[in-house]
Amino acid sequence: MKNNKLLFLFGLLLMLIPYVFWLLLGEESFVVIHDNLDSELVYIIKILEERATFSFDSEASINGIMNGLPRGLLRSGLSFTFILFALLSPVYAYIVNHLFVHIIGYIGMFLLVKRFFIKDNNWLVLLISLCFGFLPYYHIQYGISISGQPILLFAFLNVLYNKQKWYDWLIIVLFPFYSFLIVTLPFIIPFLVCIGIGYTRKHSFSKKYFLAILLICIVNVIVEAQLIYTTFFNPDIISHRLEWDILKPSIENVIKQVSNYLKETQYHSGSLDVRPIIALFFVGLLFLKLKFKSEIKYLSYSIVFIILWTAFNPYLVYTFRDINIFTSFNSSRFYFLLPFFWLLLFAVLLNKLSTKLYLAKLIGIALLLFSLYKIIDENTEYTNNLKAYFGTDLKGPNFNEFYAEDLFEEIRTYLGKDEVMDYNFLNLGIFPSIAQYNGFRTLDSYQNNYQLSYKHQFEQIISNELDKDDKIRSYFDNWGNRCYLFSSELGRKYMFPKKTNTKVKNLEINSIEFKKMNGKYLISSVPIVNHKTINFDFLKSFSNSKSYWKLYLYKVRDDG
Repeated sequence: MKNNKLLFLFGLLLMLIPYVFWLLLGEESFVVIHDNLDSELVYIIKILEERATFSFDSEASINGIMNGLPRGLLRSGLSFTFILFALLSPVYAYIVNHLFVHIIGYIGMFLLVKRFFIKDNNWLVLLISLCFGFLPYYHIQYGISISGQPILLFAFLNVLYNKQKWYDWLIIVLFPFYSFLIVTLPFIIPFLVCIGIGYTRKHSFSKKYFLAILLICIVNVIVEAQLIYTTFFNPDIISHRLEWDILKPSIENVIKQVSNYLKETQYHSGSLDVRPIIALFFVGLLFLKLKFKSEIKYLSYSIVFIILWTAFNPYLVYTFRDINIFTSFNSSRFYFLLPFFWLLLFAVLLNKLSTKLYLAKLIGIALLLFSLYKIIDENTEYTNNLKAYFGTDLKGPNFNEFYAEDLFEEIRTYLGKDEVMDYNFLNLGIFPSIAQYNGFRTLDSYQNNYQLSYKHQFEQIISNELDKDDKIRSYFDNWGNRCYLFSSELGRKYMFPKKTNTKVKNLEINSIEFKKMNGKYLISSVPIVNHKTINFDFLKSFSNSKSYWKLYLYKVRDDG
């Protein structure tokens, strides 16, 4: 027992080490940009700035984005993440949130595996828990949606086997406050129900267990009540997601999807190379007389089901494409469970094979250590910040360079505070989230959910540019989450550092429509050669020796 606690604390210490360097770097640290700095972090900040965290007013909006983005289309203010961002500066709130999410992943996996799957192999429990804890899952939007799966199952199994304590019920109640309903409830609940049904076939019906399932559903609905109401019951707000075009699926894409998931899990849920686990499975099955039963059977069936569901899901969606819920809701997200299931299977396999030949034990240990190395190496925030702390230059911008507060403060000073507060901006070759972070009002934005009418209105500004490139036109028309000022010359690239030689020679935007939407200024990371022909005047460029960007400021002509 004492050895078990020491190993647990040793693992906890290992989990904390990367954050020491990260916290010391602070705003000079590396943070993932995609689906993170370019979007999710700013959403939280804007909601806090607008004091709309707990607003349940159906008319409330975030005024600095898209001429007033309905508050109800954004995440719930009841998320624990908001507390961190309200108390700390953005970068430190991000790091601490990252720490909490990954520590919960480590603790939950340790508790679950030790109590229900592996009794006598503490080192195996530790290494599997470290693998899960170090996984680079996205956390700003999802919270513990992925990392909290083990501790949630731990609580539910305690209830099922009548071993529950007060903290198990607390875990079940608090989970929705630190996760996101759309990637948890529809996908976790079916598996919990199946576990309960499987238990009932051999034992008596557990009322407490199914009450716990009902409880987590009710709490989830309460937490996300505003989003649910806005999405399903507010006729005045029609989401752009209803216009998502469902392309006809093909067997080639199914094969490709299955092949991908037999190599690596989806990056939002944490990139995990699953080939060592598959290799171990077949080594045990073919050479070591591994019995395909109990936990191995259920986990294997679950993994196969999720991979096939994800691969064939486009056929389901295409068949029922006329039903709004199938086009606007991503029903393939069972893949968010795959890292957890794969590592749990890995743990069970290694435990079974450790009782076999000594060679099998060595193979298992080698594969596990290789997997742990790959997981840490794939976690770019850990590895890049370690390199940055010891003086290695990053390939991209750090947190401070990305958001360029100094350059935007220069622009604010140059234009005057009233101009920045009263008029809208467009951004070219740079993420709109950067301007939003700095308090600038933008017509363009990256949003998972916004009004369809706004998409059509914004399209009038960029329509001529979209017509030049079929790929960009399809990207905007059939998806549209990135409601950006696209350029056929830049393509879907949004990062051009100050040393770039790139120029836009023939940009076409509708300046009249731009002004109708209270637009006045355009910020670009590249020079726009033909700015005069589109009725824009060049005002000034902004850069300094330490900046990542060189920003070019343009103003639409009053007589344009």
